[in-house]
Amino acid sequence: MTDAPDVIFASGAVVYAGDRDGAMTLQDDQPVALTVEDGRPMNKEWLVRVAEVADRDLADLWRGRYLLVDVTRIPEPDEDDVYVFSMIGMDVHVEGRGSVGHVRDVYEAPQGLLLEVETATGRPLVPWHPGIIAHVDEAARVIVVKPLEGLLE
Repeated sequence: MTDAPDVIFASGAVVYAGDRDGAMTLQDDQPVALTVEDGRPMNKEWLVRVAEVADRDLADLWRGRYLLVDVTRIPEPDEDDVYVFSMIGMDVHVEGRGSVGHVRDVYEAPQGLLLEVETATGRPLVPWHPGIIAHVDEAARVIVVKPLEGLLE
């Protein structure tokens, strides 16, 4: 999940095998590094060829997996931006009420991002929208939501 797949999947870039939660696949206690040979858009996905996966049969075993990058390779987000991966696990507060849960997952929907918030009573989906999200304190790992009746009760 990136706004710059052409940079992440540029020829010669190194990515790592992993899962959606950001855990790297290990082999002999080392992350599995993959060197990008070519990357191009295909439908709504990216088709990426890496040096370490030499044939189609082996490539089929990699279908649906995640490719991770070293966070030191990505630029700091702009002042009003936050990376999707950094939202996972953040506390969610409602203005005037305090903590109501934490971000369990983030989904990309046609209308924008949806935060799955784990609360004491369930897992509601909260749209990432300026009318709903009051502000984000990335240093404190807190997302503050405006008090909307029925949203996080």
